[in-house]
Amino acid sequence: MPGRLSRRTFNKLSLLAGTSAFVLPAWTRAELARVTPLDLTPEEKALFQSFAETLIPTEGTTLRPMSEVPVVDNIARALSLLDDATLDDVRTGLKLFDYGPFVIGFHFKRFSALPNADREDYVRRWEDGVTLQRGVVDLLKKLTFVGYWQDIEASRAVGYRGPVSIEGGIPYLGNAPMPSEESPA
Repeated sequence: MPGRLSRRTFNKLSLLAGTSAFVLPAWTRAELARVTPLDLTPEEKALFQSFAETLIPTEGTTLRPMSEVPVVDNIARALSLLDDATLDDVRTGLKLFDYGPFVIGFHFKRFSALPNADREDYVRRWEDGVTLQRGVVDLLKKLTFVGYWQDIEASRAVGYRGPVSIEGGIPYLGNAPMPSEESPA
């Protein structure tokens, strides 16, 4: 049945999103610039922006303000790496989460239209919900963290100085093999 979300699918998506947290920062900006970002719908953009504001409150902290970090664009770039079937599953999960407040909590508004306190309560309900709900909220969290912390300037607020190879002047060698030690003759 098309559009059906199984626990296995969301476990795979969570694993994929978790892995991307380690893979995406390892890419250089030039490599990321070559990836065409996915065209997100206005509803998806509003959902990701609202979720980011709820998950990473930067007001009154030393963190880079959310308005200065292209979180939604970074998420769109990460989602553009998915195959069509997985992307369809992700989009179905996003719709379930965004329109869930109509049923869960009877707010009669989408997630992105809820006040921040109601958003936090709603996210907590999904964290304690059934496997499908936990999978969707975990995916949203991982995508949001990747979208925010992928920005080098945002990472500097917590002491990250950037790739060590750049700071140390180590040239990028691509997939070159490690040097082998020659045995003395």
